Amino acid sequence: AVQENVREIYARGRAMGRNPHNFSKIGDSVVLTPHFLARFDSDNYNLDIYDYLQPTIDQFAGSFSRYGQAAKVGLSFRTLYELGWPDEEFCEPEEDVVACEIRMNNPSIMLIRLGTNDQVPTAMEADLRQLLEDLSAQGIVPILSTKNDRFDDDEDVNNQIIRDLAAEYAVPLWDFDLLANPLPLRGLSGDEIHLTMHDTNDYSNPEVLERGYPVNDLTALMVLDAILKTVAEE
Repeated sequence: AVQENVREIYARGRAMGRNPHNFSKIGDSVVLTPHFLARFDSDNYNLDIYDYLQPTIDQFAGSFSRYGQAAKVGLSFRTLYELGWPDEEFCEPEEDVVACEIRMNNPSIMLIRLGTNDQVPTAMEADLRQLLEDLSAQGIVPILSTKNDRFDDDEDVNNQIIRDLAAEYAVPLWDFDLLANPLPLRGLSGDEIHLTMHDTNDYSNPEVLERGYPVNDLTALMVLDAILKTVAEE
């Protein structure tokens, strides 16, 4: 069901002129850092046994290091559509960060990494529904990511909302919270929100595969690769 829906959304986007070489990011401070994916736009990585992912890096060259207008410190699902968050230098009056980013980057895919700053689950669910419906209607494939922190709720309510809506809307789920379980400290740094780092994304080095950001980057690349293969079948 997810594969079929991805093909439908992607085809809608191609008909609308979405750029197949661009993806955008929606996220908070976890995303707004050069440790989040940006190394794939540099020489500071070695895929090693994951070298089958290189064509995906080539496909989206330039998107990995782009922060865009929808990556903001403290951003939440609740504030996505609120005024005051868009950058007045780049965004139009009355334009929210999502609309601004879509207009500026024309992405075919949107990576969504939020939830830490959402304190009201019912509001978060409503706002996430709006986002998924907006992106689908505009021909942009949403990738929903879970987070590996528990800053919002020890019961992990926000992640469960993300999982449930990914299933309901049949959109790709990048379940990073699950992937972080085997990592030391679940891939979290001392503030228990941001991820542990390494100075390179060299995946031939076992230490790199024990750090939050490098594993985050590798698995995000795997999800993008899966989507490319899915739409290529169409």
